[in-house]
Amino acid sequence: MTTLQRQLEALYGLERRRDKLGLDGTRELLGSLGEPQRAFRSVHVAGTNGKGSVCALVERVLRAAGVRTGLFTSPHLVDFRERIRVNGRCAPEAELAARLARIEALPGGSERTFFEVATGLSFLTFAESKVETAVVEVGLGGRLDTTNVIAPEVCAITTIGLDHAEILGDSHEKIAAEKAGIFKRGVPAVSGVEHDAAATVIAHAARDAGAPLHQARDLVNVTQAQYGPWGMRLTVECEPWGTFQLQSTLRGSHQRENARVALAVLSLLARAGTRIPLGALRTGFAEARWAGRLEPSPTVRRLWWDGAHNVDGVRRLAQAWRDEMAMEPPVAIVFAAARDKDVRAMLQRLHALAPGASLVLTRTRNERALPPEALAEIAASLGVPCTTAPGVREALVPWLDHGGDGRGRASGRVLLCGSLFAVGEAMEAFGGAPGEQS
Repeated sequence: MTTLQRQLEALYGLERRRDKLGLDGTRELLGSLGEPQRAFRSVHVAGTNGKGSVCALVERVLRAAGVRTGLFTSPHLVDFRERIRVNGRCAPEAELAARLARIEALPGGSERTFFEVATGLSFLTFAESKVETAVVEVGLGGRLDTTNVIAPEVCAITTIGLDHAEILGDSHEKIAAEKAGIFKRGVPAVSGVEHDAAATVIAHAARDAGAPLHQARDLVNVTQAQYGPWGMRLTVECEPWGTFQLQSTLRGSHQRENARVALAVLSLLARAGTRIPLGALRTGFAEARWAGRLEPSPTVRRLWWDGAHNVDGVRRLAQAWRDEMAMEPPVAIVFAAARDKDVRAMLQRLHALAPGASLVLTRTRNERALPPEALAEIAASLGVPCTTAPGVREALVPWLDHGGDGRGRASGRVLLCGSLFAVGEAMEAFGGAPGEQS
């Protein structure tokens, strides 16, 4: 076991500390590290779904424009180092281990939460790596998220949906208020939120914070869109570039909306002086990848996975699969979910997507995962036949090894969804880890 892995195992033990929500600990830690967050410019992105895709697009375009970038996202799929990238590259293991040791040696180091340490580690890495602009994804909510200590050039909210209700609130309005907590006085903000009540809350929060608010649809007009298993093509009108075309391997119309938010952020950066040529837009969109989101496994092409882990995510997955990519329903759906998810509604949408598919219910190694037996009870209450498996690999192997259920069923696509942790475990078992970005 490497030094970094030993440190990370201790660090993961701090993740359970939910009683320390707030920014004081993060500010204290960053102060002890010399305020590394002040050494680089930043973009801050919140949202229920889509924020990772927006971050990936913005970062890749900036890098194509010659900007030295940082990217901080969560969670990781296979390797913790995925969370902290410099110019598309994961930070070297030895460097992260040394920085972690430095953090642990500070007064009160053992009392830090997982997210405080991860945030401090990322910002310290960006500062010491001479990052010019970091694209920072909010981990949870916004107002009290550990990342909400930066002074960004632009911030954005992608979507508002009912997720993490036990922490953020049980309505769209309450969740919107938490996410709008990233707004800063004088810092332009982009909103891709279409839900009327949530959009009203966001508008009021921006006004109260003194943040100029821009609707993504007002800055970016998508005049034409084409979708397929290969991704999407967009014709766009957006200043300062005019009318142009983009192509991306990101799939589904929900990615069109994420692209709109990303372009709005980039438009505001360009207007403020960041040099972003049209060629950088095209290169960045063509080469951006956000692993684990509606894509085939690179090693087992019949296996498709999607990190959709809430009702809105599953709805968009089903729409993209059936209507926009026009693919045949999967022959099997392998599903895992966390305890705090609306599993009933998620399974209803998946059954509507593929009524004839074999449903295999399993669990991840994450401590918040629902046991397969609990999932099976919910499926039974819906009248949906299912089988169970003790783990992700065990659920997938019979379908991928034999092309079916062993009883003569024709081969076809197998869909894994419900949890990003499940996608990560499938990558560990069958290949396709995110690795370095191009």
